[in-house]
Amino acid sequence: MLANAGHKPLDTRIFFKESKSLREAGWPVTLIIPYKEDFIKDGIQVKAVRPPAKGWEQLVRCPLDIWKLARRESRRSVFHLHDSELLIVGLLLKLGGRTVVYDAHEDTPLQISYQHWIPSWIKWAYSILYRLLEKLAGWFFDAVIVAEPVIARYFPSRKVLLVRNFPIMASFKGEKPLSERKDQLVYVGLLSRPRGAEEMLAAFKEARTRCSSVFVLGGKFAPAILESQLLPQEGVQYLSWLPYEKMIETLYESRIGVIVPNPIERYRTNYPVKLFEYMAAGMPVIASREGESAAFVREAEAGMLVNPLDPHEIAEAMVKLATDLSVSQEMGRRGRRLILEKYNWESEARKLVQLYSTLPD
Repeated sequence: MLANAGHKPLDTRIFFKESKSLREAGWPVTLIIPYKEDFIKDGIQVKAVRPPAKGWEQLVRCPLDIWKLARRESRRSVFHLHDSELLIVGLLLKLGGRTVVYDAHEDTPLQISYQHWIPSWIKWAYSILYRLLEKLAGWFFDAVIVAEPVIARYFPSRKVLLVRNFPIMASFKGEKPLSERKDQLVYVGLLSRPRGAEEMLAAFKEARTRCSSVFVLGGKFAPAILESQLLPQEGVQYLSWLPYEKMIETLYESRIGVIVPNPIERYRTNYPVKLFEYMAAGMPVIASREGESAAFVREAEAGMLVNPLDPHEIAEAMVKLATDLSVSQEMGRRGRRLILEKYNWESEARKLVQLYSTLPD
């Protein structure tokens, strides 16, 4: 049984990667999530709790509702938790003798310091609370899965399994030449200041004077007021949040993928899944030269690395890749080959299934 309090019902990692991989390996899978109704998809039972209307409800009421449903499940279930808000739920389940796995997607204590909706006066105490909860999780839970190496530092090494958030290559079927795609750049993900929304759009405004490309944005603005501050802008097409299948379709329609988060500590160590999905779709990438993820771009020479705080440098890369199709095509091919052969979900899924086979009944 998998549970989450703050992700989309069909979250890519939770549903399309982990849940489907476990289901295909023969495990019955139930998801408990905030949603409007129960449903079944691809053989996976989804049980809904009331979606939170306010921030405190996501932190308090939603975990309580999830716990009420979870405790009714078979005592032989593996309870696989995907949000730090559910750590207390996990501890309660563990005290009840259940098998519990925590899936740490993010460096939660560090991420708290970047949340715009958390009052600054409480961030320090809130971060300390989650450091304590994650320490307890490391002591008491049966296993901890981390999406990135840096997150492992919070947990006992004997319980940690690295399951990286690489693309599902089966979803990226075949190659599509860039010449057959639309003349467009794409960014998919949260649109916020720390993730470089301002620099990307300023760069595109400059690049637009020298190329005719369109810039497609797929994601939500955070905070929401940022949308009115940055849009509308000539040549920018805003699609809001994209379901997984639509996201892949949009990538295959595009020629260049852009991901240039600010060089704050959080983004120096993370592996942004969209970078790898751009590469899987055969696109050259424009990415930050700061941080660990730049090594993947260098390994395959799959794009151009830029100063993420310099809109002019980002604009130069946009113009170069938009106007030199042969260079872009070769970069895209090298990046796709690297993902196909080395950095894909299929290889990570085997580690997840193996872990489940070792957990106590």
